[in-house]
Amino acid sequence: MMLIIELAKLQGTQSVKPIRKVMETAEKLSKLGTIPQIVAQRHVIEKVMTAKFWEEADIFEMEKVREALRDLIKFLERETQQIYYTNFKDEWLAVEESRGFYNTNDLQSYRKKVSQYLQTNKDQIAIYKLRNNKPITKQDLEMLEHILWKELGTKEDYEREYKDLPVTKLVRTVIGLDQEAANEAFMVFLQENRLNVNQLRFVRLIIDYVVKNGVIEKSVLQEEPFRSVGSITELFSNNLDDARAIIGIIDTINKNAEVVGA
Repeated sequence: MMLIIELAKLQGTQSVKPIRKVMETAEKLSKLGTIPQIVAQRHVIEKVMTAKFWEEADIFEMEKVREALRDLIKFLERETQQIYYTNFKDEWLAVEESRGFYNTNDLQSYRKKVSQYLQTNKDQIAIYKLRNNKPITKQDLEMLEHILWKELGTKEDYEREYKDLPVTKLVRTVIGLDQEAANEAFMVFLQENRLNVNQLRFVRLIIDYVVKNGVIEKSVLQEEPFRSVGSITELFSNNLDDARAIIGIIDTINKNAEVVGA
């Protein structure tokens, strides 16, 4: 594949698929960080995984990559490798000029492009609102849809990657919830002496979860690490109003990631 890419570079033609395949291979190798040979070539692996490298690399740098990675392929799980048998003859059909040997955007999967855009544009108004637990408007939603369905890819790309997940909820799950916004939502329970030790720990676990994941399904409260602290009904058995208030805050945080205002 590297030789195909190098040839395309010399001829000024595109080699998007081979480059993408090399990037995917490098990504798989990066997950095998305990193998000494792979650790020794980590800088090469990480470089190959970026579109910037393929934009700037010359033929000599590509050759160094070929030599660095060729002896590492054997460490990939055998079942992940495909064997191809070919039997064909080359034939000249036409000669035409190409705009370049690859399209940078094509080298990134749709999911990666979406994640990168959202992470680097947190101040965009709709993304800011979702990150800070603010309701968004119909216009905000339309802007997000335009970005995700027109600029970064197509609606078909979105549906293939995320199925029927609402756009607003996707944004929240990717960027999470702002720490200050999460603290503000539960501020009444963070006040001094309001809760006992286990109750406060339970609330802080909820805050940590929504900061990381953006939303939280109530069923998660029955799983670890919440379960080790205790169920919400047990922890707040002496004050079920607090338990209901906490659930209400969770509902509001989730609602702000799904419901679009007028």
